[in-house]
Amino acid sequence: MFFSCATAAFPQSVNQDQLIRDAVANELYSPLITQNCTYQYHRQVSAKQETLLMVKSSDLVVGKLVRIGDTPVSQAQEEKEDQHLRQLLTNSSAREEERRRQQKLENDMRTLVQAIPQAFHFTQRQTEIGWAGHRLVHFDFQPAAGFQPSNASMELLRGMSGTMVIDAAERQIVKFDAQLFRDVDFGWGILVHLNKGGNLTLDRDVGLSSNIREFSLNVTGRILLLKKLEIHSSFDHFACFRRPIALASAVAMLTHPGD
Repeated sequence: MFFSCATAAFPQSVNQDQLIRDAVANELYSPLITQNCTYQYHRQVSAKQETLLMVKSSDLVVGKLVRIGDTPVSQAQEEKEDQHLRQLLTNSSAREEERRRQQKLENDMRTLVQAIPQAFHFTQRQTEIGWAGHRLVHFDFQPAAGFQPSNASMELLRGMSGTMVIDAAERQIVKFDAQLFRDVDFGWGILVHLNKGGNLTLDRDVGLSSNIREFSLNVTGRILLLKKLEIHSSFDHFACFRRPIALASAVAMLTHPGD
């Protein structure tokens, strides 16, 4: 929730396009998920809902399945999860493979974020006065007519519209809410088809921490025109630490939570 006490027209002396470019640049130069923190990851795979407890160390993100639906995992399942985590500490090949996988995912996300100023046409809706007198600038956005995706996955941006809020003092995106207003195909309709109606939301605290409060993604569609695709995921309950967390400490937090 934003702490608003006033609304006003955005000063003409501030360049709207530059504000958006600066906010996107700040996202690119900071971790997508703040390092040295814990959070919960909720995902729905087919009809099964799962909750994982995650820790982002200074090296890797590690996680442990803790609930299926509303039921805690069995002792046998917990032991299996703990064994997998400990293998990351002892198996350098597995650790490096996981590092490459996470780096690829982050690079793909950064490519999409980097394209935001070119991919969308922004219209200022209002500003409000928030934390410590910071102006929170609200924008509506639609696909830009001249945007040409550089690869198939960026076709996703041509089907999105929504709203974005920027803290003008910090030059930081504090809220991003996008919906798929049309069906989107990746790879000319052969590989992935996403149905319209999906959404992506980022909500960040406004204040000293600027931590992510919630991130969610919900899409449905098909892979190879045959296999049903359904992704419902969200991240919440973020809690960060002042000191760096080494990978070994992150694994210990998950395998010995009571210590």
